[in-house]
Amino acid sequence: MCGPNSALGLEDAERELWPELRDRLRQPGQLMALMRGVLGGDAEVATVTAVTPAGVVRPLAILATPVIADEIDLDDSGDTQATGRIGDYDVDVLMTDQGGVRRPAAVLVSPWIFENLTLYARKLWSRR
Repeated sequence: MCGPNSALGLEDAERELWPELRDRLRQPGQLMALMRGVLGGDAEVATVTAVTPAGVVRPLAILATPVIADEIDLDDSGDTQATGRIGDYDVDVLMTDQGGVRRPAAVLVSPWIFENLTLYARKLWSRR
């Protein structure tokens, strides 16, 4: 039902970024997916993930929504990728050009981001 360019259920900004991020982060032999969720009650995030044929999901990047983009302090702004900080943590950021304006597209998942996503997921699952 969902084709290679499907963007069902995505916000407009996510819909615009999805084809670019899917192609830039593609993992050969794995399904690419965009998953949305709510962390901490009100912080909505979208993650670009790779799914193995066995069903193992691995987050690759978090979309830089306006709220997340505001938290990024860019140090080095390369053409397609930049380095920066979110709070006390170093991050790698994929950059995009939208309407002639360069802006963060996604934050690549680092060990501390993976750990926090895992802790949030466990917390949510334990409430069931």
